[in-house]
Amino acid sequence: MQFMQITLLKKSDIIALLFISLSLIYCSKLCAQNKVEGLLKDAKENGIGFTPVVFVSTNDTLNFDYTITDSIGKFNFKVTKSGVYFVKVKALGFKEFKSSPIDIDASKASTLKLNFILEEDATSLQEVVVVSKKPLFTQKTDRLVFNVENSLASQGGDAIDALKNTPLLKVDETSVSMIGKSGLNVLINGRPISLKGEALIAYLSTISNASISKIEIITTPPAKYTAEGNAGLINIILKKNPNLGWNGSLNSSFTQKTYFYTRNSGVLNYQTNKFSMTTNLLYNYSKIAAYEKDQNVFIDGFSSINRQDKVFKNNEFTPSINLNYKFNSSTDVSLIYEYSNSKYVSVDTSRSLFFNNSVLSNELLNIGYGKVHGDFNRVHSFVTKQLDSIGKSVEIGFQLLNNKVKNERENSIDENSVLSATENFSVNNYRLGIANMDFTLPFKKIKTSAGAQYTFLDNKSDVRFFDIVNAVPELNPNLTNTFNYNEYIWAIYASAEINLNPKWSLQGGMRYENTKYEGKSEDNTNNIERKYDNFFPTFYLSYQFSENANYSFKYSKRVNRPILEQLNPFQWYINPFQYVEGNPQLQPSFTDNFEFTFSNNSNLSASLYYSLTKQQVSYFAEFLEDGKIQRYSYFNLLDAYQYGIYANYAFTKINNLQTQFSGSYYWQETKSRDTQLLPSSKGYGAAISIDNSYKIGKNNLVQLNYSHNFPTFDGTANINYFGFLTVGYRTSFWDKKLSVGITASTIVSKRNEISYSQIRNNASLNGQNEYDYQSIRLNLTYNFGNAKVKGSKEKSEAEEANRIK
Repeated sequence: MQFMQITLLKKSDIIALLFISLSLIYCSKLCAQNKVEGLLKDAKENGIGFTPVVFVSTNDTLNFDYTITDSIGKFNFKVTKSGVYFVKVKALGFKEFKSSPIDIDASKASTLKLNFILEEDATSLQEVVVVSKKPLFTQKTDRLVFNVENSLASQGGDAIDALKNTPLLKVDETSVSMIGKSGLNVLINGRPISLKGEALIAYLSTISNASISKIEIITTPPAKYTAEGNAGLINIILKKNPNLGWNGSLNSSFTQKTYFYTRNSGVLNYQTNKFSMTTNLLYNYSKIAAYEKDQNVFIDGFSSINRQDKVFKNNEFTPSINLNYKFNSSTDVSLIYEYSNSKYVSVDTSRSLFFNNSVLSNELLNIGYGKVHGDFNRVHSFVTKQLDSIGKSVEIGFQLLNNKVKNERENSIDENSVLSATENFSVNNYRLGIANMDFTLPFKKIKTSAGAQYTFLDNKSDVRFFDIVNAVPELNPNLTNTFNYNEYIWAIYASAEINLNPKWSLQGGMRYENTKYEGKSEDNTNNIERKYDNFFPTFYLSYQFSENANYSFKYSKRVNRPILEQLNPFQWYINPFQYVEGNPQLQPSFTDNFEFTFSNNSNLSASLYYSLTKQQVSYFAEFLEDGKIQRYSYFNLLDAYQYGIYANYAFTKINNLQTQFSGSYYWQETKSRDTQLLPSSKGYGAAISIDNSYKIGKNNLVQLNYSHNFPTFDGTANINYFGFLTVGYRTSFWDKKLSVGITASTIVSKRNEISYSQIRNNASLNGQNEYDYQSIRLNLTYNFGNAKVKGSKEKSEAEEANRIK
């Protein structure tokens, strides 16, 4: 395993980090005061969790403070006045307890530690069982909460099974996405994780549904989160429990498509009163067969037919470790290290035929071989300090991320029996640093939060192109260069939430981001430097119409900064006839989102939304040499307007059967800023899904799911209908320690393909593709150790990291 190389930071970066470190020291000194820490135990030395504790002054019994013990029986109070106090406890099943007098001298900062053993009450009831069934959905001011414990389809599975049954989400074997959003970030206990794609799927498969309390769906992220990307958030909340010790799980899935491939993961947790550790080890191997076909018709009588057959192989190895240590009841420190090594190989064969007024004029054959090797490291640490007993806290964190991506591609070309060869080579070295400080400041009537963040990103891209002459690579200097890109973002935010009355609640926030970026090529032909700052407001209004009915309105403004491959001005050849060329002059695009939601806090949720995006980045395809060469480049071409509705309904009236109906519809108009490059267009899209889960006995679950995409316009292309049918069975053994599932999926469409049509600047295109859409998968999960131990916390600023992964 490689370890991350920490590079020297610029002076501005060091100043930012020192500023945050000094702020933490200052806060720690400011909050020093007298503390009373204690632990409630029963006669067997077991902690008594979630129990009210009262701290009373003997001079004024009307002046008291109270708290609730945590999961292992701990409590604490902060005292600012001298005097004599006592602790009083009333707990179900125990006799009322009152401590001996406690003398506090407020002039001397000190911490008093107490342990109390409560005596069982022999006359109390032996057992009291209170059953309160949560609704399936609950609408909060800024998010929809899905109560996993009440979902039949999620029982006995893992986090992936839970997400498949969560409203507004789409989950397949390689990704998780949200309806109506261009991206999605996943959080665990409020802290984003940086994994994407199959690595994310493998990680989530290690989380048992038994440890999940609820899933929060956040379509409009609050001001605390970076404004980057028109993305939604899902927050997986794990259950709290007092159990200590070891536990873990092993998960393996075996999938048969055209080829066989496997995904494997393991997690090991360890927890004591002060220390917790989570280690993950993921290994994925996949091999997929695919083809793409297209037919182009040009306005001047030319046409072409193209087909590319390819096989992808990917090996991914991703270990990580998360450590957390509680110094005391108010301060804990976490350290995270992640490493990922991925090797991606593609082998493809393409054939293109070109016609002039229906007469064959040219034939091109190409055999391509590509390799992408990624080496990713991330170190992240953060400190959380509780400032008082009512929830005020500060968190300070810093992370360094290094991602080195090496990309190679070879092409062997036969053009009308004339042979040639080329080779592309590039190395991209990304370095990202993020420092943040976040305050949570609840008061009696209003809950506030505020914070600051500093981000720097450095990228050095080295692109080289070779012509192969007599089996010897010769550098082509016209297609070779180095491009350096640097970006710096300062951000501050503040937000507040208040309940105006029992029915109305209001939340609002403002985020300010100051951005500077600069790009410079080695030959000084493509140099850019820009500075801009923006305000990003968020607003939420919620109305509780009745016990079950809730209405809410949400607004947010977001920014989409160009990703690095769109900015790099040098040509990268997909094959000898297609190449991508970035545009360093790209500007960020901005999106305004409006959403109105109705929820009955039981089984129905429906939303109307409108979004407006200005200066949207779109690729432009240009045909050269009578259509033989396709050049793709990026411009701020579009203003996009989209109206939509999505809804989810869960039918739970029949015992052991749960059915979820989901549907979405949108209408979109894209106005081109340059109709000669790309025409303006209008269109719509719609999709429905039906998920059925039937429980047989205690340990068996049968699922039958179908999703259908109607003909859809996505802004640049019209996509024909297609659907997916999935049948699954899951069972468990050995007191649910071993879970076994089998799933079969197939595409429902014409010729088992996804087909589309597109109008470009001088041509119309019809295309079809097939990416191994039919599969059968066997999944095995084994849990061992103390099954109730939860994993340690993790934090990452995934929104920024997504731009470079």
